[in-house]
Amino acid sequence: MDFNKLNAALYQQSATYRFAKKPNDFDKGYMKISKWLADLCYYYEHKREQQELANGDEFMSLINDYKAKISELGESDYKDGLLKAISEIQ
Repeated sequence: MDFNKLNAALYQQSATYRFAKKPNDFDKGYMKISKWLADLCYYYEHKREQQELANGDEFMSLINDYKAKISELGESDYKDGLLKAISEIQ
């Protein structure tokens, strides 16, 4: 998995939410996960450079675990924003 490409794509997809004139809960949820994913991509790209990561299985496992935790939240626009952002990489 190319984490730099993934990070660039996620950054581009988040523009609508990043520059919203009046951010709502959905936008805030989307951006929170978007930032978390960017940090995660940076971490795993760095880890890959150090030859500690053979593939993206650990990365995707962490994404799936976090998605399951988000699914347990009550229904809200914030939760919908979180899930939309995290599902865009699967």
